[in-house]
Amino acid sequence: MTRAGWLLWAAVAFGLFGGGLSRERYLAVDRALDQGRSTTVLDAVRAYVTNDGDVRRYFAYAQAERGRPYPAYYVRSQEEWRRAFARSEPYDPDAWPTVVPPRPLVPYRDYLVEYPPGFFLAALPPTWLTSDADAYVRWFETYMALALTAALWLVTWSLRQLDGRPLPSATVAAWAALALLLLGVVATHRYDAVVALALAVGIAGLAGRRPLVLGAGLGTAIALKATPVLVVPIVVLHAVRERRCRDVLLLCLTVLGSGALVSLPWLLPAGQHLAAVFHYHADRPVQIESTWGALLGLLHALGLGTAEAELTYGSINVVAPAARILAPLATVVTAGGLLAVYAVSWRRLAAGSAAERGRAALEASAAVFAVFVACGKVASPQYLVWILPLGVALSLTAPRRVCLVLFLLSMALAQAVYPVAYRSLEELQAGPCLLVLARNLTLLAWGILLLRRGYRAAERGGRSAVGWGR
Repeated sequence: MTRAGWLLWAAVAFGLFGGGLSRERYLAVDRALDQGRSTTVLDAVRAYVTNDGDVRRYFAYAQAERGRPYPAYYVRSQEEWRRAFARSEPYDPDAWPTVVPPRPLVPYRDYLVEYPPGFFLAALPPTWLTSDADAYVRWFETYMALALTAALWLVTWSLRQLDGRPLPSATVAAWAALALLLLGVVATHRYDAVVALALAVGIAGLAGRRPLVLGAGLGTAIALKATPVLVVPIVVLHAVRERRCRDVLLLCLTVLGSGALVSLPWLLPAGQHLAAVFHYHADRPVQIESTWGALLGLLHALGLGTAEAELTYGSINVVAPAARILAPLATVVTAGGLLAVYAVSWRRLAAGSAAERGRAALEASAAVFAVFVACGKVASPQYLVWILPLGVALSLTAPRRVCLVLFLLSMALAQAVYPVAYRSLEELQAGPCLLVLARNLTLLAWGILLLRRGYRAAERGGRSAVGWGR
């Protein structure tokens, strides 16, 4: 299985997931399917793996930033988007013209970008190779597949360094290929694979006890997607428990420095307009794939409440009287869950060898993301890409195989929700809402199981000599 695992990974990441249709051909196949006309199996499969709406949004942002022709639907100011949401504007990017700007536009100032500035590290490189939208999609998918491949290799290497035992990369690659196939094309058709790579660099820094590498990886991940900032307390606690105070300082400075360095080219021109990104996400309602949105949808389907789904803020969200209460409640529950993970991690990091403490930090980091997805008001399937390499490697090396089963099940449920049952979910039917709840709770159970295993070991071992809490 020396090569078979990696060949299987390449077949999925580069072959199947890179085999989508051009926009024109996709629209033709989609019309044929909607009208009940037959199409070839190959075209149907290729249409399924096309799923390029987000990639074309990235293309528009990058083209506008470079002063090139861009699809007008995606490139608007914050106020223009608010007016579009208010009038329930339908999603139809193909009905909008292509605009030739008189000059390069400034992201955040001239048009809203709902991602942090580091996003352009993922969006811009393919534009150096092409200015054609279809070609951009292909290059972008290849870029993301390469990023995820590198992340998988780095995570495997890191766990070998920590555990000091053989962990065949081809075996990890084979199981990761299965996880990738179960999760679906969001893995390479969103820019979250670059976030996974940045996190993998940080993991390699933690395994090699190199705070500068750890800080650079985390800082870049934060600049790309912001949410990885939730991992910073874990790695700080890890360094504190090992009495490496100098490393804590280096780590924090490197996180801030690398995040600023990555963001600077877009941060300086945008200035105060960058605040629009935070307002945008603060205003987001309860998303339909969150636990809270699924609960509202399920209650509606059972006749126990009223709710409706609407397309705003780039996602399908749930509007209901209770949503105003659940949105802040989601923040409170998420904060409580994260604090619980940090508290358990502090206890776990007090016992065991250096290798066990390093693994505990990685398991706690995975649990942090599980809590964020399961408890937050937004829970898109691409968030699972962040932990796909780490999740597979941790699950394979866990004492109980149930960890691997739960992780793979959460991936499969994610694709069952999106895109398989998504149209029914938009109609707030009970079945898809239950699928969302099952996905989120399965992922949460996986994260808890990782923490619980190590917590029991810490309880048996007591406080070790490296702990500060004696």
